[in-house]
Amino acid sequence: MGNDFPHLFSPCDLGGVTLKNRLVALPAGTSMAEHGVPTHGDTEHFERLAAGGVGLIIGGATVVHPTTTLRSRKLIEGYRDEFVPAAAAKADVIHRHGARFIGQLCHLGREFIGGESDSPPSAPSAIKTARDAYPPHELTVPEIEDIVEGWRISTENLVKAGADGVEVHAAHGYLPAQFMSPLTNRRTDSFGGSFENRMRFTRLVIEAMRSVIPAGFVLGVRLSGEEEIPGGMGIEDCVRSAENLADLGIDYFSITHGTRGRYVKDSTNEDGVAIPSASRVRAATGVPTLVGQRIRDAATADHAIKNGHVDMVGMARALIADPDLPIKSETGRLDEIRGFLGINQDCRAFDPHLHCAVNAEIGRGRHPGVGVPAPKSKEVYVIGGGPAGLEAARVAAGRGHHVTLFEQSTVLGGAVRVAAAAPHRATLGDVIDYLQRELRRLKVDVNLSAGIEVDDVADILEAADHVVVATGSRPADLPVGLGDRPAVTVDDVLLGRLPDSASRRAVVYDEGDGFWPAYSAAEALAQAGWRVTFATALTGLATRVPAESAGPLLGRLGAAGVDFKVGHSLVVPGDASQPQLLRPVFGGPDTEVEDALTVWHQPRVPAPLLGLEPGKNVSIIGDSVTPRRLSHAIDEGYRLGAEL
Repeated sequence: MGNDFPHLFSPCDLGGVTLKNRLVALPAGTSMAEHGVPTHGDTEHFERLAAGGVGLIIGGATVVHPTTTLRSRKLIEGYRDEFVPAAAAKADVIHRHGARFIGQLCHLGREFIGGESDSPPSAPSAIKTARDAYPPHELTVPEIEDIVEGWRISTENLVKAGADGVEVHAAHGYLPAQFMSPLTNRRTDSFGGSFENRMRFTRLVIEAMRSVIPAGFVLGVRLSGEEEIPGGMGIEDCVRSAENLADLGIDYFSITHGTRGRYVKDSTNEDGVAIPSASRVRAATGVPTLVGQRIRDAATADHAIKNGHVDMVGMARALIADPDLPIKSETGRLDEIRGFLGINQDCRAFDPHLHCAVNAEIGRGRHPGVGVPAPKSKEVYVIGGGPAGLEAARVAAGRGHHVTLFEQSTVLGGAVRVAAAAPHRATLGDVIDYLQRELRRLKVDVNLSAGIEVDDVADILEAADHVVVATGSRPADLPVGLGDRPAVTVDDVLLGRLPDSASRRAVVYDEGDGFWPAYSAAEALAQAGWRVTFATALTGLATRVPAESAGPLLGRLGAAGVDFKVGHSLVVPGDASQPQLLRPVFGGPDTEVEDALTVWHQPRVPAPLLGLEPGKNVSIIGDSVTPRRLSHAIDEGYRLGAEL
């Protein structure tokens, strides 16, 4: 098939290095490191990216100095001698697949990305972040010089390892950006004050790196086009900084938006958010420019290059969700691409390293049974068309089994379809759409409106070699005391099943989840014009919502006038004529709840198992076992399908 994206899949000369195409795997660390050195699992991950067809891979942040290591030692330490052979192994496997490899070097400065360190945070000035517990130590000039030397040593190690280039991470509010910004740099010496002084640190870093870079070794700089914090740097500052650095022989600029906690854009952000900023930098400097952030498909990337905004386009989460996105896009297999959802869930948890909500292979490796024909084709029946059942059907059919799927609803997706009905969460449905396309491609027999009853079980067990029970979950019954009051579940709210209400008041009560459901219900009601009180017995808000999503979520709810009651339980008197009460869990006066609709959120419960028990020919997966996250359903479906 022809190439529908000729601009994206065309060669690119970058500082004397030729890239086979202009699609770049952006820096995304795996946390697969021991004592600061990449492990074999880390190398395997980057080989998988290279095998998928990208032209360039930029490694995840590699720190340059002992003052910016974590106690866990999960960040790669580029200044250590032991780094060289590990980086060389990574470069070798990337080159084997025709891609190029650039290492990104970083010093976090006053930031510690949620992990403890045995070193004090350090920065141009002793200005504390809102995210970390301690104010930073103000760096002395000798300490600055020592850190600059760390950049030189780390660059030299990348050269020894056979990398194709190096990138200075001067974005996201890390140390170079802390020196550049008057918000974080209040120094009065030669490293602070004027613009030229504030640029001095980054220029010294680049000059030190240049001293050990051979001809044909690429040097790039990553900058934030917009820091997106009050008083932070904006696009005019970014352009000015890029112009200042361009005379140092920069081969490319990589442009992004945000600082820590804001730069991994979730589904509430528009696609290609940083493209206008990158276009400004390219026009001002004439230096080749790379852009990333919420670029989810080859069409968006090709359009940005075609229209002269950028020279290269990067992806991170899209390539984690489907490392084969490049080759599938180039060969016209767009329907086979597993899209990333932008939910920042498993890919940002690092528990203990990189995983993905929709791609069970990330962080675990490919199961040896996947893609390998089964010794004997089986008749496999899957009961339930949620993510667990769909993934099991996909993988099993890919092994040559004949798969029949039964779903009692008129649509596939299970609880994911409900969650996708929430404001700003529609992309959750993308994984269901992908799995449906795959089941059609693999000729899985899908039966909708085909509920299985207990009376059908004997016939199913006789007809099938293996039965997969993936009936999913349902909302828990509302507390008995709410029977005489207007009350609904989160599912009712998201699906629009609301009673008439003259007051248009609602209290949304989260017993102790801290995840999306209750917050999504509150946002849906607020958007529909309801006056919402959000109460939770937890002592914090959105405690289990991914960090990059929690802030924007709470900001939207606050702007919509939602009233928060943290550390409050909802008390329902037995007499329906008496008002409900919000009671502080640690003591204090109760607050009466005015006439309001109650949305009571508690954990979902497994749907009925139809009397089937797990055994030799019966497997139970996903929420049917106990309700959890999307990633658990996908992983269990994947593993079972691979083992049938």
